[in-house]
Amino acid sequence: MISAAFRLAAAGLAAAVAWTAAPALASGDAGSRVPEYPGVIAEYIQVPGGKAPGTPSALNTAAFLRLRPAADGDRPRPANAVIVGLPGFSSTPPHWLYLASQMVSRASGQTCGDQPCRLEVWVLQRRGANLAETEALTEARRKGDPAIALKHYLGADAIGPDGRVGPPTASAAWKPLTQTDLAFMADWGFETYAADVDAMIGRIRERSGAHNIFLAGHSQGGGFVSNYAARRGADGRRGVEKLAGLIFLDGGPSAGVQPEPTVAELDAYFARVAALRSGKDRVYTDASGLLGAIAGPASAASQSVTGVYYALSDPNSEAIFPLRVVGMAPAPGDDFLKTIRLTWLARAGASFDTDPVPGGGVQMQILQFLGQGLGRIDFTPLPGTEANCDRTPPPTAVGPMRAMGPPPKCVPSGAMVDPNRVHGWIEPGGAGPREAGRAALWLNAQAFAPTRSNIRPVTVQFAESGRRTIDASDLIASNWYPSERWDFDAGFVGRYRTLKIDRDGVKLDVDKAAIAGVPVYVARQGFTQGVSGNPFPGVTDYTEVNKTGTWQTPEAKAVSPLDPAINAAFYFHTDFVGADDSRAGQERPGEPGVSAVSGTVVDWVLKRAKGLSDTPSPASLGVRTRY
Repeated sequence: MISAAFRLAAAGLAAAVAWTAAPALASGDAGSRVPEYPGVIAEYIQVPGGKAPGTPSALNTAAFLRLRPAADGDRPRPANAVIVGLPGFSSTPPHWLYLASQMVSRASGQTCGDQPCRLEVWVLQRRGANLAETEALTEARRKGDPAIALKHYLGADAIGPDGRVGPPTASAAWKPLTQTDLAFMADWGFETYAADVDAMIGRIRERSGAHNIFLAGHSQGGGFVSNYAARRGADGRRGVEKLAGLIFLDGGPSAGVQPEPTVAELDAYFARVAALRSGKDRVYTDASGLLGAIAGPASAASQSVTGVYYALSDPNSEAIFPLRVVGMAPAPGDDFLKTIRLTWLARAGASFDTDPVPGGGVQMQILQFLGQGLGRIDFTPLPGTEANCDRTPPPTAVGPMRAMGPPPKCVPSGAMVDPNRVHGWIEPGGAGPREAGRAALWLNAQAFAPTRSNIRPVTVQFAESGRRTIDASDLIASNWYPSERWDFDAGFVGRYRTLKIDRDGVKLDVDKAAIAGVPVYVARQGFTQGVSGNPFPGVTDYTEVNKTGTWQTPEAKAVSPLDPAINAAFYFHTDFVGADDSRAGQERPGEPGVSAVSGTVVDWVLKRAKGLSDTPSPASLGVRTRY
């Protein structure tokens, strides 16, 4: 049955929803402690970033999630190492929340000299999130009432008579910015993001002789690591000259597959740039592309509201947000997922697990490839319905998804579901599949927004929507306005070993042969044998953790030898940034409950970091407590 609170919401949200079983939302500094890692404090920071042509000055900002030891309070001790992290395709800092917290925590448990080590992780936010109007998300968190966010972004009419939430309606107060408003995003390409990283690194003051800043990237972010390291910046230095090491997580490493672009390839590149600048092509992804209807501002706002419900709801109460949204292409499992009733924890797990009904094939294809192993829905078919399979033809697999194997023999349908039962989630362990993640971590990552931030509202005059005030201080787990230029540039720049351009306002100087002498760490699903896995001829300190084990060059072994049996066999694409590490010290890294990455990379980093860096105090950045 739908609860009385949901019926009240469906009647128009006239009164606050009473979450009697919900946990209290922490405020003040406690609200910036990472769930399960109270020794790590998170702050959401914005600093002046790269100056993209046409972008209002108030929006030329670099935002990042800073994670550091809470024991230092407001006076961070000098850092032995700082890792700057780059999220992957359509990814955001919350996806790094647990990996980063694990690394900060593990480092604090080690000794550097005669004091505990200090490692900080700064994870870059995509610029599209700087346009997110998050004031109603903050108000909902402050007042402990998620219905405030639902009404503002989706509208009271979004709740149907069954108590479930549908797409945004005309009754919503919030309206997305338009393609015309954001025409300046046509120049949010590689160079803009690289300049944002320059700005972040510029906040770290290395002491004399120090060399302890590491650049890490996951998935598409791994491509950025290679590109940034090879780029000549405005100061005349290659990125690699500023870095103590490069870290690739299921993305890269790559030195390019072509020597340089042909004339025709350059012409095609600038034709696309011109189409973006002219408005012929969309400047931000909106219900299109690889992610389809789950991309774009309306979907991202809905996902952000879901995150507030995750934060303020009892995880074992019934979820009201469906797993299939309007506009998505028909897929096997639609009927099942529209019918089954789930707890919030089960909804979180099923939203990103690669196979939430083992062998059932109910997950959308892109997440079968990009998701992570989180457990399974507590579901068995009603007696006598076991043969009532979903007959929807599976979509044609494209690109890397072709390797996922044949379709399942029986996809569950709605006819198999008990309509009177709210289904929970079974976390990994016991006799079930051995998986690296937990749904509770994913739920927490989607729900978390630190209460400490320096981000202030800015008022901007937009071309079509007029004067709007943007308060982007609530950390969001989805990118509201994904930049088409950034995604296009990421592939283009990564393709070539050498790229020198000064044309039509685009100035790039990238030479991947310059990546030499710097240590490289790689963790990935695939595997390579011996030196063939290292694409950088000038790199002799190379470590790779893959599905078959760990391989290191002699120089890498001499600095920090790893057990060759350590492997990533239990890992999916996103487990590298979302894996469980609750059993650290009890098993070998890579086993369930012990992250293959945080269990190996912390020592790798600390053994290669030289000297100390002074990182900015919260006061110097203008950090305050939001509520």
